[in-house]
Parts: sequence; C-alpha cells; structure tokens
Amino acid sequence: MDAVRRRANHLTGGRKFNAEELRLMLLQLLNDAPVHGYELIRRFDELSQGYYSPSPGVLYPALGQLESAGFAQVELSGKRKNYRITSQGQAYLRLHGAHAHQLIAILKHAAKKMLWVSQARENESAAATATGWLPEFVQARKALQAALFAHSESNHHEQRRIIAILQRASQEILNSSDQKTQEQSENF
Repeated sequence: MDAVRRRANHLTGGRKFNAEELRLMLLQLLNDAPVHGYELIRRFDELSQGYYSPSPGVLYPALGQLESAGFAQVELSGKRKNYRITSQGQAYLRLHGAHAHQLIAILKHAAKKMLWVSQARENESAAATATGWLPEFVQARKALQAALFAHSESNHHEQRRIIAILQRASQEILNSSDQKTQEQSENF
C-alpha cells in the first residue's frame, strides 16, 4: 500500500502514467467489454472523477501498441473501431493483474485526494461527503507523515522502534480490513 501512496502523490503533478502503465490499465478496461477509444477516455475520466483522461494523441498509439503486441484487436462497428482484448492479452493481464488493479487504485486515490484538497479549503464537511474520508482520517494521516518527517534523522535504534510501531499498526489495519471483508462475504 506504500507504493500506492507514493505513486498517488506522483500523480498530482506532471505525467500521470508511463506508457506501460497506461497499456496495462487499458487491458484492464478492455477486459470488461469491447469498446471504442472515446469510451475508454470517458471511463478514465469517470474513474478519476474528472482528474485524468488520456488525450486521443496518447490513447490511440497505446491501443495500437496493444494491437501490435497481439493483446488487443480491432473490430469495426460502423465508423468506429472497437477494441477487444485477445486471449493473449487476457493471459498477460492475469500475470500482471495485481499491478493493473494497483494502478486503478492509485488513480482513484489521487482523484479523491485532489477532490479533498479542492473542497476542504472551503468546507471539510463537503469534502468528507464527496470523498468518504473523515476529516479526522485525513488529519491522522498528516500527523503520521509529520511524525515520520520529524524523525527522518533518527539513529538506527530509533528507526527500528518506529518500524516496529508502524508494522504493528499496519498489520492491525490490514487484519481489520480482512475480517470486515470476510464478514461481508458471509452475509451473502
């Protein structure tokens, strides 16, 4: 999850995704159903709540590369080209599916972060409603970040103490998430 946070922070400025990351996310979206390019742009826009949508000048070359690699194929539907994932593309996606899901999670997190920042200046309650993040959740994350920053020059003994605390906290958070997921699946 640390990689998700670091990558999401990178999304707030400059180039959003490299070419391989974009192709992997495109495969993930194509895995749902055949679709034309402008629909893919719209899906990125929806996933990111308006924060990110690749331009046609970036999207279509990436789709062409997927087609050249044998991961996607084009089907003509009237004047439009629909792109469909191939079995070779599905096999590639199975191998790299965790990374594809992580990239989508990064995109969604960055979108929430940008939404929070834009709305929290005026009204934290509205930001909480829009993102689903409690103000205390955001404050706790900021406090943790500040505490780690304040101890960035610590000696190895202190760093090990901090590592142990963070590992325990991470495990407790993950365990509660795993338990909640299990309880939800049992209710179905």
